[in-house]
Amino acid sequence: MHDQLLADPNAAEKSIGAALVKTGLAEYPYRHAFQDLTRTTRLEKVKESVLDHVEEETKRKLEEILASGANIEEAVNSKFLENNFSPEERNQIECGLIDAEEHVKEEMKDLEEKDKTNYGNLVKKYETQREEIQKQINLLRAMASHDKKWEAEILDKVKTFEEGWSVTEKDPDLDTVKKEIEYWQGVFGEE
Repeated sequence: MHDQLLADPNAAEKSIGAALVKTGLAEYPYRHAFQDLTRTTRLEKVKESVLDHVEEETKRKLEEILASGANIEEAVNSKFLENNFSPEERNQIECGLIDAEEHVKEEMKDLEEKDKTNYGNLVKKYETQREEIQKQINLLRAMASHDKKWEAEILDKVKTFEEGWSVTEKDPDLDTVKKEIEYWQGVFGEE
């Protein structure tokens, strides 16, 4: 798909969007499985790398925050960091994060290789989840035919959910789609 779109300078935005959605649907279970498999280890490795990268005073202050139970990403994205660290200290931390992400990426690929069984089970879990989300989106789409008055609004919501598969938007969430269906069932007086 990429090569075809790249070769066509007149490719329509709709075609490009459809290709992104198709790609996102295909990679959804693998991306989420990888994130689940590596989340804890990755955060620990990033924390170690950042702490090694910063000066002693910055390290001490950062360790205080982390001792409260926050992970490194929560700590770095908090107002506390902005309010309690000087610009120089924040710069040290940000540079440490950039450096850490590069090193940790390779280590996480190795982790995936070492734990193929668990990774495979997680992929299956997320394939099932993807199918259930799409099934609910299709139910919502079918509801659009209930009443012409609401058809465009419902189809717009369906479009928003499906654009989430494209990875450029927020993934569609099963509970959110179900709540949308419940809302429209209420509008239509269905149980």
